[in-house]
Amino acid sequence: MRKHLDNEPSGIESKDDKKLTKRAKKKLKEKRELEIRAAEQKRLEGGQAPDSVDGYEQLVRASPNSSFVWIKYMAFLLSIADVEKARAIAERALQTINFREEEEKLNVWVALFNLENVYGIPPNEAVLKVFQKTLQYCDPKKVHLALLGMYERTEQQEMADQLLKAMTKKFKTSAKVWLRNLQNLLKQGSDAAEMVLNRALVSLPRHKHIKFISRAAVLEFKIGSAERARLLFEGVLRNYPKRTDLWCVYLDQEICRGDASVIRSLFERVTCLDLPPKKMKFLFKKYLDYEISQGEESRIEYVKIKAMEFVNREIKFVHGKLG
Repeated sequence: MRKHLDNEPSGIESKDDKKLTKRAKKKLKEKRELEIRAAEQKRLEGGQAPDSVDGYEQLVRASPNSSFVWIKYMAFLLSIADVEKARAIAERALQTINFREEEEKLNVWVALFNLENVYGIPPNEAVLKVFQKTLQYCDPKKVHLALLGMYERTEQQEMADQLLKAMTKKFKTSAKVWLRNLQNLLKQGSDAAEMVLNRALVSLPRHKHIKFISRAAVLEFKIGSAERARLLFEGVLRNYPKRTDLWCVYLDQEICRGDASVIRSLFERVTCLDLPPKKMKFLFKKYLDYEISQGEESRIEYVKIKAMEFVNREIKFVHGKLG
C-alpha cells in the first residue's frame, strides 16, 4: 500500500509543472489520475482485490476520488449480503469525491441505480427516487442517458420507451437523444423509426443535421434497413458531394456488408469527383487498400492505373495554368 500511496499526486508542483499552461496542467493531472486508476484496476482485477472491509477502507483512503474503487467496495458488500452498508458506502462516496469530478460522481449514482434495480422495494420506485435525487447534482442529459442505459441492459423495454418519450421532449435539440430513440425503435423492428427520424430533423438545429443523418444511416445499416441507410447517405451526399468524411463512412458500411459490386460502384463514383488532389489521393488509397484485401491482381492493377491517370491529368492541368 505504501508503494501505491507514493504514486499519488503530492499536490506540490515541480518547477516543470509551473512552466506549463493551465490547459497543459489539466491534461497532466488527468494523465496522472488515469495512471492511478489503471494501477488500482489492475490490482483489483488481478486477483489482488481485498477480502475485507478494512482492505477496501485502505483503498478508498488511498484513492478517494476513484469511483471504480468505491463501486468495487459496494460490490463486495453486496456479495456478503450487506445491502444497507452498500447504500451507505455509495452515499459516503458521493460526499467524499471532489465536486469537480463530475463523471466519477455520476458513476457512483449509476451504481446506485443498479443497486436499487435489484434490491429496491419496489425496484422501479426505488430507482426513480435515486434518479430524481441525481438530477439535482449532475448534468440532466447524462443522468437520463445513464438511466436509459440501465433499462436497456436489464431489458426493461417499457421503462426505456417511457423514458425516451420524455427525453425527446426535454432534450429535443440533442442529436444523441434522438439517435438513442431511433436505435431503440430499430432494435424493436418498429415502423415508427422513419417518423422519429423526420421529427428529429424538425427539432434539431440545422448545423446538427449532417451528423445526425450520417449516424442514423449507420444505425440503419447495422440494425435496420440497408436500403433506407443508402437513401439517407445518398440524400445528404447529393447536397454535400465533396464531404469525403461522409463518403468514407458510407464506404465503410458497405465494405462491412461485403457486396463487392456495390462497393466498387461506390468507389468508382467517389474517385470521379472533382476534389482537391490531397483528398483524391486519400480516396484512391482507400480504393487500393480494399482491392488488395480482396486479392485480385487485375483489380489492384486497375486501381493503380486509374490513380496514375488522375495524377497525369493534374500535372497537365498545372502545366496548362503555368503555360
